[in-house]
Amino acid sequence: MMKDLYQHFSPEDREFIDRSLELLQRVQDTYAFETTSFLNPHQVSILKNIGKQYDVQVFASSDYFPSELARVLVAPSYYQLNMADFELSLLEISYASKFYKINHSQIMGTLLNQLGIERKTFGDILVIEDRAQIFVDKKLAQYFIDNVLKISKSPVKLQEVELEEQLIEQKVTVTKDILVSSLRLDKLVASIFKLSRSQAVQLISAKHVKLNYAVSDKPDQQIELDDLISVRRFGRAKVLSENGFSKNGKHKLTVELLSSK
Repeated sequence: MMKDLYQHFSPEDREFIDRSLELLQRVQDTYAFETTSFLNPHQVSILKNIGKQYDVQVFASSDYFPSELARVLVAPSYYQLNMADFELSLLEISYASKFYKINHSQIMGTLLNQLGIERKTFGDILVIEDRAQIFVDKKLAQYFIDNVLKISKSPVKLQEVELEEQLIEQKVTVTKDILVSSLRLDKLVASIFKLSRSQAVQLISAKHVKLNYAVSDKPDQQIELDDLISVRRFGRAKVLSENGFSKNGKHKLTVELLSSK
């Protein structure tokens, strides 16, 4: 059964699948719910899909509070959802916006480099005009509040706010149709971001390209529907649909261009 399961996913997902199987089995055996660290949408999808084979329920915080990264709650079949069990905190970053401007990458850099914490301990960083917020693991909320006192050159103060006060980004999505001779990663990177194939291969070899949130250094990796391709400094794109072949035998694809994070 395990071999059958693995063949539905890429080899890069194997470690996460193994951890997910252990988690699902544990919850099923102990009848006690567990909450994961922050997971990306690809991991959330895997956990939800595998969870269907167990006598458990799987909830993602992103289904209730719109976000890219989510905490996932795995619970026994009789469990009634309590939002507090996601152990999610929303922190508002207050600063003198009249004098300073802080952006997503500055906040990310401060959290990772100055605090020295793991990426999985906090979720989305929301920046809209002169306001900023971050989702964090509730158990670490006070640690963030006590230790994040400056971002870039700006003094800041973090304070917890209600989840319902979340900033909602108005995303404008752009779709485009492309033609590619094959569904290789390098061909799609080149076509989507208007690069030469050699430039695309260089970016992939330099580990500047992620496929479904994991670094991919294989130019010939095959791309499938709903795959998310991220290229550092160029942006992100999701493969929405395959639309048959052109007269000269090329794949016709529709992709969605997303804002880069």
